[in-house]
Amino acid sequence: MVKRSNKKPSSENYSFIKETIKEHPTDKKSPVKKFLTAAVCGVIFGGCTVGTVALFLPGVIETIEDSTDHHTEVTLIPAVTEAPADLKEQEQTETGEGTANTKESGQNEAQSSTAEDIATKDTAADDTWAELVRNVAEVPRKALVRILALGNDADLLDDSFLKYGEEEGFVFLKNDKAFYIMTYSDNMDDAGKFQVTFSNGDMADATLCKSDSRTGFLVFQVPFTDVKEATAKDIPQVALAGDDDIEQMDAVIAVGSPTGDYDSLVSGMITSVTGTMKAADEEYGMLTTNMVGSEDGGGLLLNMSGEVVGIICGGQEDENNSVIRAVEATQLRSLLEGMANGDDICYIGIHGATISEYQVENLELPEGIYVDSVESDSPAMTAGVQSGDIVHTLDGQEIRSMDDYSSMLQSLNRGSKVKLEIYRRNSYGTYVNVELNVIIKEK
Repeated sequence: MVKRSNKKPSSENYSFIKETIKEHPTDKKSPVKKFLTAAVCGVIFGGCTVGTVALFLPGVIETIEDSTDHHTEVTLIPAVTEAPADLKEQEQTETGEGTANTKESGQNEAQSSTAEDIATKDTAADDTWAELVRNVAEVPRKALVRILALGNDADLLDDSFLKYGEEEGFVFLKNDKAFYIMTYSDNMDDAGKFQVTFSNGDMADATLCKSDSRTGFLVFQVPFTDVKEATAKDIPQVALAGDDDIEQMDAVIAVGSPTGDYDSLVSGMITSVTGTMKAADEEYGMLTTNMVGSEDGGGLLLNMSGEVVGIICGGQEDENNSVIRAVEATQLRSLLEGMANGDDICYIGIHGATISEYQVENLELPEGIYVDSVESDSPAMTAGVQSGDIVHTLDGQEIRSMDDYSSMLQSLNRGSKVKLEIYRRNSYGTYVNVELNVIIKEK
């Protein structure tokens, strides 16, 4: 049996129970110390940060600027959108850097270099072309002259000759005795005296060989005896193109005063060969260029061999005066030769147009020349020729074009009576042959 003890536990055996918990005494200097410690640490940390930023910031800024420059600056390079592949590879090989920025920078440098090279080549090409144009035009420009038309009567006010105009011409023929000069004018016929100034400044009187009031062309003669020996020797004649082979996009040069200014020099190309200049009993082909001209311009149109392919005539009513146009020179060869010899210019007075093969086949028209109009008081009107008639025979020779008609007409004699056959539409709409007698006159 276990006995319970009735003794109370002694407090001496649990002495810890007597301990008393007391609050820690307050130190009034502690917050100040903590603040100072934090401030010192902040200064130290701030200094480290500033040092770090100062050390790395320039590199960071440079990197940012490089990146910004790369994406915002744009350079327009004429005629080049991308550098050639061989130049890119060369740039990459020389630099040896594989980053994208370095490659793109190398490409930009290659493009800049290429643009400079191309600009240099373009400038060189322009200079070469300009030199070629000057060389081709050198001889024809020496053949250009100025022709002053003067009256026979003196002006009582200033005792000088009346002026009927000044035009530009050119030496188209030079034999062993004289120069033969052609010009275009619509107001020189009334002049009684003509004075020529050559490209070297020498001046001489000129004699009118022939004028053609239908076209406005005039031909003059200047004997060598009336000019200086150096002029007779050094002034050349221009070569008229022998073949009618000028085509669209062919390069041409305009000399004379095509822009209205004397001694101009312009280059360009042919844009059309289908134009025409109509005159009584004549139809000449016209060449149209892309060069800006003047209504009062004149001069010569040259091919790149220096031959005259066209004669620039200002004041044409049916021409587009914003560009340079010229009468085809090959069609004027026989006319100029006849005028130089003083031959008669035969005249009937028909303004016509060639009937094309297409019109013959599709419109069922007879072959020949269609009469657009007849000049008043002309031999054609007297003979009874009417608008709408189709001329197909002259003096027994068949006619199929205006060239045929003009050549045949100029081979006849002034004052002769010849048979002119035409087709005329009757009231039933069919064409019947009509024979007319016409007397050739001089124009």
